[in-house]
Amino acid sequence: MEACFREVKEELGWDHFECRGWRCIHRHLYVTILGGLFCARVRRQLSPAAVVTSGELLTVEQVRRAVNVYLDALDLPRRQRKKRYQQELDRQAYYQLRNAAAARSHHKTRLQQLRNLDIDPDQIKSVCPKPPPN
Repeated sequence: MEACFREVKEELGWDHFECRGWRCIHRHLYVTILGGLFCARVRRQLSPAAVVTSGELLTVEQVRRAVNVYLDALDLPRRQRKKRYQQELDRQAYYQLRNAAAARSHHKTRLQQLRNLDIDPDQIKSVCPKPPPN
């Protein structure tokens, strides 16, 4: 839950508003929450269920950035638009590889920490998900 709030605050501007009335505050919160729901839905649709626990899950920042590139390139000629889309796809692929490597590393570190405490991670269902594929 905390991670969701942090993402919405950092990426969607939940904490970047100055309002003088309740109607303004509510309007800003509704728009921000709607943006968060949109990003969550896109993340779920573009990330297979089997990789939800690995670094291959899209982040809110990646979804937001992809939507921004899409909207910025709408009025460009077809060739330039395709080039911008490809540049963003390449960037996203690069970060997906980095996120997957980080997830594997964190998983390995967490398992070692548990073993150092004489805890068998295989006996505890919710402590660590299965390791991401190599």
